[in-house]
Amino acid sequence: MALELHCHEVTVRFVEKAVVPPYEGSMIRGAFGQAFKQSCCPFPHNGSGCPLEDKCPYGYVFETSPPEEMREFAKNKELPRPYLFEPPDGTKMEYEPGEKMRFGFTVVGRAAEYMPYFIFAFSKMGEMGVGRRRAKYELERVVAKNPLTGGQAEVFDGDVVKNERLPTVWKDAVRSASQMDTERLRVEFLTPTFIKFKGEVAPEAPPFAALVQSLLIRIPMLSAIHCGEMWREDFKSLVERAGEVKTVRDHTTWASFRRHSSFKNRTEALEGVVGHAEYAGPAEEFLPLLKMGELTHVGKRVVFGLGRYRTVGLREKP
Repeated sequence: MALELHCHEVTVRFVEKAVVPPYEGSMIRGAFGQAFKQSCCPFPHNGSGCPLEDKCPYGYVFETSPPEEMREFAKNKELPRPYLFEPPDGTKMEYEPGEKMRFGFTVVGRAAEYMPYFIFAFSKMGEMGVGRRRAKYELERVVAKNPLTGGQAEVFDGDVVKNERLPTVWKDAVRSASQMDTERLRVEFLTPTFIKFKGEVAPEAPPFAALVQSLLIRIPMLSAIHCGEMWREDFKSLVERAGEVKTVRDHTTWASFRRHSSFKNRTEALEGVVGHAEYAGPAEEFLPLLKMGELTHVGKRVVFGLGRYRTVGLREKP
C-alpha cells in the first residue's frame, strides 16, 4: 500500500508575550496559510487559477486538484488537502517571552517534497507574528517522527534544513494494531470530531460504523490523490461489518469554537465531539485503519487539527 504520512513536531520559542485563542489549531493554520503563500507563489489565487498550475506549491497544497489519471475517480468529491496540523496538547491562553510552543504538522505523500517551503513558512510566521498581539517567535526545531514505531529524525536544527524523511506506512499500522486487544476498544476524541453518518450529525459519540465509513472515505482519497494508488476494496461490506461493533459507553460532549477566516471574510465554526467512547464487537479487521486514522484524523476540518483521536485496547494482548 503506497500511503505515506510524514509526521513532524515543530518547536517555536516566543520572543514576545503571546495571547492565543482557546483552540490554537485555528491560529496556526491561519498564519501558515498567509506565510506559505508569501513564501512560494507571487501570483494571486482568486479562483482563476495560478499560471504555474500544478507546479505551484501553494496551489497543490491549498487548492488541491486531482492528477489527470485520477480525475474521473475524484469527480464531484471533496478532495483532502495533503497536510494537517495538531495543536499543542492542553489549553494555554498566553505564552511569556522565552516560552516554547510545540505543535504537530503532518504531510501526505508527494507533499513531503515541499518540506523546505513549509519550514521557511514556519519561520516567516514567526517574523509576521501570531495570535491576538501578533507575537513574534523564533523557529527552533523541526523533528520528523513515526508515532507508530517511535522513530525520530531531526529535519531542522534552527539553522540548517536536513533532507531527512521518516514515513509512516500501512505496515506500521498493521504492526501497531496487532498489539491491541480486540474485544473492547476505547476511542479518545482529543479534538472536536465532526462526523456525518447517513446524512446526520449526532451530538454524541459516532457509531463505530460511522467512524469506519469516514475513514474509508478519507484515507483512500489521500492515497489516490497524493500517493498515486487507489484502494480496491468493497467499502460497503466493510461498513456493514463495522455495524456489528456497538457503542457500550459514551463519555463525550459537544465542543464548539469560532474562527474568523480573513480569506473568506466570515466567521466559521470548528466543532464536534470530545471525550471518549467504548466499543465492543468484532473490530479486529478495522484496527489498522483506526491506527492509521489516528494520524490522518477523521471527519471535517482536519487541516485545523480537528478529528484527532487515540484508540486504546482496554486489555492488552498477552
